[in-house]
Amino acid sequence: MLRPHTRLASLAGVLLALAAAPVATGQADSRTLFVVNNGNLEGSVTAMAIAPDGTLSVINRVVTGTRPNTTVPCPGCNPYEVSLSPSGRYLATGHASTNDPHEQITIFTVAADGSITQTAAFSVPGTPMDLTWITDSLLVATRTDTGAIVLYEWVPAGPSLIERDTEYAGTFNAYVVKHPAGPYVYANDTGSARAVRAYRIEPNNTFTLIDTEPTGSNYALELAITPDGTKLYAAGGITQVVGGWSIAADGTLTPLPGFPVAAFGNSPSNVICAPDGAYLLVGHGTDATVRSAAIDPLTGALTPTGAMFDVGLQGTLGDVATLDNLMFVTDNSTALDGLMGIYSFTVNPDGSFTQNGPIVSTAGIAPRSVATWKPPVFRPGDTNCDGVVNFDDIDPFVLSLSGQAGYDAQFPNCDWLTADCNGDGTVNFDDIDAFVALIGS
Repeated sequence: MLRPHTRLASLAGVLLALAAAPVATGQADSRTLFVVNNGNLEGSVTAMAIAPDGTLSVINRVVTGTRPNTTVPCPGCNPYEVSLSPSGRYLATGHASTNDPHEQITIFTVAADGSITQTAAFSVPGTPMDLTWITDSLLVATRTDTGAIVLYEWVPAGPSLIERDTEYAGTFNAYVVKHPAGPYVYANDTGSARAVRAYRIEPNNTFTLIDTEPTGSNYALELAITPDGTKLYAAGGITQVVGGWSIAADGTLTPLPGFPVAAFGNSPSNVICAPDGAYLLVGHGTDATVRSAAIDPLTGALTPTGAMFDVGLQGTLGDVATLDNLMFVTDNSTALDGLMGIYSFTVNPDGSFTQNGPIVSTAGIAPRSVATWKPPVFRPGDTNCDGVVNFDDIDPFVLSLSGQAGYDAQFPNCDWLTADCNGDGTVNFDDIDAFVALIGS
């Protein structure tokens, strides 16, 4: 092994043997929100800025498809779910436009100002009613009408979306969620054999089914995992329950004591955890309310706080999303009250909600699912993201200069832009001197 001073002295020679063009930043540099507009005649995605006080404003909107009536095929209409890649560079939407037997997955790139640009649209078999990024190059989607989950590889240089594996997920699965730390995903099945299934994503980009948890006569619709990765909750819909499981270190599930529990409102359809893990926020279909319940950190038990916000007419609550101490709720129809758009709330320490300004229009039709983004805080030069800048960062730094894709594959939980040591928003040879200075400091 080279001594530290030898490695440092030889670094420039190694770097000069590589060739890499400057690449611009590919993530928003401030808090941002992305919402799909699930219109039958016009589908679109809206990027919105989140101000320090929690209020929202439109950055831009991209129309993904239009049609004169629903008898005309429109693969880009009806974007149903949205997911943001771990680095914040790519946004993906799954569409459910009844364009059988194929539907669409749309990929967008995110600019530093939070605006989005449609990069590619792929026709895929089945209906991707839900999808989630695993890394910046791996995307899991449901194939709802055929009962499967699919692992895709995203290759920006193509651009292409390559199917790497498909696994049975029941007769009707519409939701999938990834574990916050481990290589696991969880999918629901509301078909004839109701269940929640757990899968491990293998290094060779395949699925392994590791657990199946029957839910009996109850539904498990949208799924949510606590930030610490130890508990999974599910909305029970018209079966009027909230399901709950503990997650073991190997990704398998065990029902939480006392679960499922009776719903707090009528027909729970959305569940998400507050980022600090203190509360489960539950959206409901029939009464169109969002309510909070305190999560016991040890047992996972839920205690409703009594806090509630009523969106309005039955079925008009689209989605519930969170960021920091904020909660966002979409209203997908102007029926009765003439309001349609997205609300912002502060979730207070007692679980109550304080509204941040009036509802804001997304400039699209039927806003539904929401993805949120906050720029990570990484230390320049800490290219292996272990919290310090030292000689262990040399090899990752060299790798970063050879290209973003290779770096992301080896360091999926880090950020390629940690190699931007001179702060100019790019990763290239101009960062070498600044990196050497950081190592030597």
